[in-house]
Amino acid sequence: MKQLVIIIGTALLGCIIFEMMAGDGPDSLKMVSAAAMEKALAAYG
Repeated sequence: MKQLVIIIGTALLGCIIFEMMAGDGPDSLKMVSAAAMEKALAAYG
């Protein structure tokens, strides 16, 4: 039972981390880096 809880917790943590990195939300790493690239291109382009 303890192992099952650990496995489920690990899977949930992986989903949360994946959503933070590759999700479509405004706070995801993908969206923040895209906004930073757009600002950099606007400043130097």
